Amino acid sequence: MRILASFKITPDYEALRPADWTADAADGPETRYVRRILNCFDESALELALRLTEALDGHAVAAELGALSIGGPEADGHLKTLQALGYRRTTRVDAGAALDFAPGVSAALIAAFVRRVDRSDLLLLGSRSGPGDSGIVPFLVAERLGWPCLPQVTDVEALPNGRVRATSAADDGLVRATLRLPCVLAVGNAAVSHLRVPTLTQRLACRDRPLDVVGAAALEVDVAAGLLREAGPASLEVIDRSRPGVVVGGATPREKAQALYEEHLKPLLEML
Repeated sequence: MRILASFKITPDYEALRPADWTADAADGPETRYVRRILNCFDESALELALRLTEALDGHAVAAELGALSIGGPEADGHLKTLQALGYRRTTRVDAGAALDFAPGVSAALIAAFVRRVDRSDLLLLGSRSGPGDSGIVPFLVAERLGWPCLPQVTDVEALPNGRVRATSAADDGLVRATLRLPCVLAVGNAAVSHLRVPTLTQRLACRDRPLDVVGAAALEVDVAAGLLREAGPASLEVIDRSRPGVVVGGATPREKAQALYEEHLKPLLEML
């Protein structure tokens, strides 16, 4: 069984200053100084893929694990970490353009890679990936491949016959489905939300292993034409999450407690 987990590296938008969001929407906010992170859904998908591979080995089912990321060199460090964790195939697709708000192009690249290069049986993706958070990429990939797609997956189990049993969240509870391959799993609020950390020995063992880099042209995907068909954002602005606060005066803790009671708590108690 060939398993492929696809993920996206994004800037930590929570770390941006409000002034950075004043940038023109064509260029996006200034993100060069913030760290690059995995979103929680992609991280869950990567860890579930690892656990599924280990379980398949226990059932004597041969499984080979691969990871795919679309973007620039900022993903290379994460791909090297995945190599240390046991991912045998680690590939980055260089689209040559920002695809934050282009789910159709992202899906076309993933589907083309699976169909032309990787020949995977099982594809795991996070159900959402910032900053666009469209939530439609797994479905678009499945449509292009002609595979079924199970959304909001929270867990995946290995079966001895080479199939998998996936648990997904539905409106009326959890649903467990036994799946034939090939298929796409869109990972949602999984119980496993953190990717394990490799040891130094694991990192040193694969430090000389190269990463595969594939261009969009090699996958026969016209990124420029795809971007023209995408409806990007008209503007970007930060959400104001600030809350009002009051500084309690007083030189000593006693005075501060007295001021807190007299000025704030006492009026509320009198209203009861």
